[in-house]
Amino acid sequence: MQDCVIRVSELNKTFGAKQVLFDLSLDIARGEMVALIGSSGSGKSTLLRHLSGLTRADHPKQDESGHIHVMGDVIQQHGRLSRNVRRHRSKIGYVFQQFNLVGRLSVMENVLLGHLGRIPRWRGACRLFSESEKKAAMTSLTRVGMAEFCDRRASTLSGGQQQRVAIARALTQRAEVILADEPIASLDPESAKNVMDILADINATDKTTVLVSLHQIDYAREYCPRTVALKKGRIHYNGATHSLCDSRLAQIYGAEVAEIVTPLHGDPATFVRQMAMA
Repeated sequence: MQDCVIRVSELNKTFGAKQVLFDLSLDIARGEMVALIGSSGSGKSTLLRHLSGLTRADHPKQDESGHIHVMGDVIQQHGRLSRNVRRHRSKIGYVFQQFNLVGRLSVMENVLLGHLGRIPRWRGACRLFSESEKKAAMTSLTRVGMAEFCDRRASTLSGGQQQRVAIARALTQRAEVILADEPIASLDPESAKNVMDILADINATDKTTVLVSLHQIDYAREYCPRTVALKKGRIHYNGATHSLCDSRLAQIYGAEVAEIVTPLHGDPATFVRQMAMA
């Protein structure tokens, strides 16, 4: 793939006696916005954690397998993290389902943490940030519509507000790739749309590569030109979202198919009936 920024080669992962990823290979090009879908336990979060070096892959049987590269940097290979993984992570923004903010800190302080991968550790430990770094954090907050809350404790915000702060932190980080792990799963529809609008704007305006794990297929159809679907740790579909037909969705989700359709494009009960007839 031309200008590939994420490359995974034959990735395997086992937890105890249970294997959750099987020979998974994936390429994502610069500037893509890709949906990662699949039922609970399909391996979506595990894959994202491997891409950022938060989880180590199994030691491969063959030297050419189990490699993960992001932005040309080796994140891990041969079941070992790169020695420079901390520096490489500075290019990767990670948005968690449960926001991962420090509740006792202010919104501004949380967003300033986005600078940690690019400043000396002692400055980060002492929370010593320059005026230009504070200005960059405020610019990020303004972009996600949260500047007026900069002095509020993060724990006092709603879920949607906290997720926007988490995205502002990734913006402050100057991430070239954003990995979003079900960022709208716990949000109401309006907040979910706001978060997806922001991610889409970052992708379109900054040309930032976005890989977003989603549970509702309608959001994938609305925002992501390409979809990768996992089923039991294997890629079941990888292609244009508009070509992801209902019968394929039924194969991916089975009895859980009603959960993946939101009111964006129709009644879930009607969709389930359509699945039965497909």
